[in-house]
This record gives sequence, structure tokens and C-alpha cells, in this order.
Amino acid sequence: MKQKPKDLFIILFIYLLALAAAVLTLKYAPITNILWKTALADFVAMVVVFIFSMIYKNSSVYDPFWSAAPIFIIFYWLFQIGETNFLFKAIWALVILWGVRLTWNWILRWDGMKDEDWRYKLIRKKTGKMYWPASFLAIHLLPTALVFAGLVPVYYTFHSDISLFNSWVALIPFMFTLSAIMLEKTADDELRNHIESKDGKKYKIQTPSWTLLKYPNYLGEVGFWWGLFLFAVAVDKTQWWVVFGPVSITLLFLFISIPMMKKHLASKIYK
Repeated sequence: MKQKPKDLFIILFIYLLALAAAVLTLKYAPITNILWKTALADFVAMVVVFIFSMIYKNSSVYDPFWSAAPIFIIFYWLFQIGETNFLFKAIWALVILWGVRLTWNWILRWDGMKDEDWRYKLIRKKTGKMYWPASFLAIHLLPTALVFAGLVPVYYTFHSDISLFNSWVALIPFMFTLSAIMLEKTADDELRNHIESKDGKKYKIQTPSWTLLKYPNYLGEVGFWWGLFLFAVAVDKTQWWVVFGPVSITLLFLFISIPMMKKHLASKIYK
């Protein structure tokens, strides 16, 4: 058996442990508020993954958490509601589509425990002996908090009075979110194929989405979170305040992800 499949089984085992820890937290944590109880369970699961990141000396163990955790969080919220309508199921279906696709893209690109994201290597080089505290805060905790913030609009959508809601209005956020997912998929596929091609290290990517748009994969990702927010305001306009979720994720990409990518690409020499 090749090393990558073995390492993927290890990742699966780690995430099953993290899920079990989250379920136990949801069951026994003395917190009545579902939103805060879920936040604690999400944090506990993240800590479990972080411990294994340290064990394997690779922060990329955390990478699937971004796309996997929301699927289970929303499932738990739906379970708590009990009766669900078509709108709630449609939102969960979009999150599943987004999460499974993004996780699969990571699986295709990840090369096993020997492979760590270049951004983490850069942070390791800059922080030295303080790398693991930095990894906990910047690589594990911050993204976990931002993703949870991005899911808050979904929580309030699920707990809104939709008795007077016009279901046709949901087509706008549904199509917006689906379009964002498809844009990110197209950009990721094009980028992955370019990297794997024989000229991937010599030439800049010149495929349609990457030529017309700047960082289309990031644009699709940010668009997905804004789509979830649109569901909340479509159901109840007074829930505009949950905009802090997509705004936080947008700021992450604008001030951290994109600048790091620009600097990384500037260090490469293309023909």
C-alpha cells in the first residue's frame, strides 16, 4: 500500500476522534444555548486535530477541518430543529456540495504527511521555537472561529419564523451560492491541472477563469459565505447584523491569504 492512502486513513481516524470528542461535548456540556454549545464542540474538535498536527509535525493535518466541520455543524442544528422544510434542506445540500468538493480537492493535491502547506512552512521559518503556539492561534484557532462566524447566518436562518416567507425569494441566494461553488470548483480544477502539467512550473496559468478574474478560487470561496448570509436576510431582513460572518472571512482573504499568495507568486520565475 502506498504512503498517501495510509496517511489519508490516519487523517480519517484523526477526524473521527475529533467528531467523537465534539459529540461528547454536545451531549455533556452544561450549556443550554445551542449556538454556544456548538461553538464549544467545534473548538474541542479543533484541539484534537491540533494535537495530531503536533504529533505528526504537520499543520496541514488541520486543512480538511475548514470544509468538513460545517457539514456536521449544520446537521446538528437541523437535528435540533426536528422538523425541517425544503429551504433548510437546500442550504444543507449546498454546504455538503461545497464541503465535499473542497475536501476532495484537498485530497487530490495533498501528498501525505510529508506534504505541508507552503504558508505553514513560511510561518514555521518566521516563528522558530514559537511555531506551535503560532500554529494553534493562526492556523487552527483563527480559521475555526472565522468559519463558525460564517455559519452563524445559517443558525439564525434555521431559527427564523418562515411562515410568511416567499420560497421563490430563496432562489436568489441559492443560485448565488451555487454559482460561487461552481466558480471555485472550476478555478481549483484549472489550477490543479496546470500545476500537474509539464509546464506548470514554467508558465503562469492562462485558463479562462484565471485570465478573466484575479484569484477566482478565493472569489468563489468568499462568495459561498456571502451566499449563506443572503439566505438569512432573505428570510428576515432584521438579521442583517450577522453580516460579520462573511465580512470576517472576506477580510481574511483580503489581508492575509491574497497578500501571502502575491508574495509567493512574486518569488517564482515564469517565462
